[in-house]
Amino acid sequence: MNGHKIPVLLGTVAMLALATAPALAQDNQGMAEAVRLDEIVLTGEKQARSIKDTASSVAVLTTRDLEESGGQDSTADAATGIANVTYVASGGQGGAPTIRGQDSEGPNSGAVAFFGGTAPRLAFNLDGHYLGYNEIVWGSQALWDVESIEVFRGPQTATQGANSIAGAIIVKTKDPTFQPEGAAQLEYGSHSRRRASLMASGPLSEDLAGRIAVDYWARDNYIDYTNPDFAVGSTDQDHESRTIRAKLLWQPQEIPGLEGKLTFSHSLTNRPNWEAATEPYEDLESATASNPSWRLRTNTTILDVSYEFGNGWTLFNQLQYSDIWVKRSTEPVSAGTAILDQDVTSNETRVTFGTPEDRISGVAGLFVSRTDSDELLDYRGTTTYDDRKDSLGIFAETTWRLADRWSLTGGLRYQRDDITRRGVSSFTPNVLDYDESFDAWLPRIALAYDLDESTRIGAMISKGYNPGGVTLNLTSGEYVPFDAETSWNYEIFGRTRLLDDRLELTGNLFYTQLHDAQRYVVTSLPENIGSSITVNAERAKSYGLELGMDYLLRDNLRVKAGLGLLHTEISRFTSAAADYQGHRFGRSPDYTLSLAADWDITPEWRLSGQLRHTDGYYSDDNEDRDTWVDSYTVANARLTWQPRENLQAFAYVNNLFDDRSVTYLRASRSIGGFEATVVEPREVGIGLKVTF
Repeated sequence: MNGHKIPVLLGTVAMLALATAPALAQDNQGMAEAVRLDEIVLTGEKQARSIKDTASSVAVLTTRDLEESGGQDSTADAATGIANVTYVASGGQGGAPTIRGQDSEGPNSGAVAFFGGTAPRLAFNLDGHYLGYNEIVWGSQALWDVESIEVFRGPQTATQGANSIAGAIIVKTKDPTFQPEGAAQLEYGSHSRRRASLMASGPLSEDLAGRIAVDYWARDNYIDYTNPDFAVGSTDQDHESRTIRAKLLWQPQEIPGLEGKLTFSHSLTNRPNWEAATEPYEDLESATASNPSWRLRTNTTILDVSYEFGNGWTLFNQLQYSDIWVKRSTEPVSAGTAILDQDVTSNETRVTFGTPEDRISGVAGLFVSRTDSDELLDYRGTTTYDDRKDSLGIFAETTWRLADRWSLTGGLRYQRDDITRRGVSSFTPNVLDYDESFDAWLPRIALAYDLDESTRIGAMISKGYNPGGVTLNLTSGEYVPFDAETSWNYEIFGRTRLLDDRLELTGNLFYTQLHDAQRYVVTSLPENIGSSITVNAERAKSYGLELGMDYLLRDNLRVKAGLGLLHTEISRFTSAAADYQGHRFGRSPDYTLSLAADWDITPEWRLSGQLRHTDGYYSDDNEDRDTWVDSYTVANARLTWQPRENLQAFAYVNNLFDDRSVTYLRASRSIGGFEATVVEPREVGIGLKVTF
């Protein structure tokens, strides 16, 4: 495809379609109004907004969306298939999403992430806790008792702060209710996949309600390790995830407008470093002699307090503390066992004023956080690091409704990040003493015009930023710093609802210019050790289009579709480490396409299906033909039987046609060839859910 012309052409067509929406709506005023699409309220940008009022490119998964997709285990599974969002592995190495061509794992990856430290390019917010690199890559965020998932594409630094230059994922779990309710679910499927989940919620007193959710999930590794010398030892090559979450909600009747919420969550995850096959990849066999495993434990406590003053003003405060422990197990132990202890404390205070109907509305706030990490590696000696990251964000955003149809939104954030990292490593005689500060002013402005009550078009400009850091060159033994990266993002957007709210269309056409883009470069493989560093590319760019459709075709048939078009390019690259100028970003398909349908065959039977197609891409920036991944298509299906309101039985098939396409390739140090992740093999499963 011609990457330079198609995004602009289709973007123009999409905007013209939105512009003609009022006429189309008038032609269909006679359609029955019995069933309409639900109005979805987004909260990921610190204010309650509808999709129509949101300029950012966002995809939303509701409780219903999650329940109608069987056999999904984590937010990564749920987000797979969103336009211009690519997951090349099911967690672990390469398991963080690539959003609009930006690898959200961060500038440092793998061993380099340990030696130099790293921060993700993705703001992953779970009930107020921002997940770090290890939680995103090695953890698993369960879908049980989740209310919504909002996936924002493009720089979100103005609203989310540092580490969101690629985008943001906002996960909100369900709150306690003052009406008693409960649910239990069991699932079993291929590869010994098993799941058991429980939820109970209800009042504890007149002013206090509680909720508890428990989820257990596990499955076997689908790779067969055929090397007779494969070393298992203390590693665990299978998957397991345990989540316990408890909430208390306080709404004192004697103080109207005051609300307090206390959340405690515990998660424990085990997974292999990655599930990768050696040639022939479709056999799902590996000749490697070892594969590390990761065990991650997180305990998080969050206190939310809010007060509505009754005049449109609301004050929020959120205090969060997380204790994170990570262990990398190897066989033998001295071959790379690592332990990381991390404490994260943050507080956000913000005030909102006005409503979407008021002439002026907005938000202002202050965010502070501190992350302390102690890290130990046992490999060819002992490596230890102490790491501290302090973050400060001061932000404000206001929307003015200039006239009946025009609105102008302006926002500004001051972001400062202080990074200190000290330590010694057996891989270099040099002592690391890194202490740097980065700051940036981050504006955002959007102008919108309402063609009618249900159709909006507009344009937005925003600036993104990610702090710099340090990397260890294992070839020279030198610690090499890299600069912060920034981006200017330009978007044209459109939103409309047609056919008496039975059809919703969304579109975002974007162009992003990156300055000092942080790129990951493999330089050599000395002594069987991969040597990779992070360097800055002076200029890079990406542009493309995201289109979304949600259509109640009939009262019992709902169809959703998404299309993402993308072109990426490293425009200027003068680093001596490599010559990537003119190359595309790794893991950046030219287009992604998804289609989903839910059909209520009878009041008791529902058939759901999803189809997603991903165009080909290179596995990294190097554009080595050996790392090219061909396009692939995956289909899923689910059949649900609900004889009673509180009873549901279902069966599902993921990867219906058992596609074994490669999704990611990298050179393997242990086998002297390439390893590849593939589309997860066909999985057939059944489940039973009871509510009470």
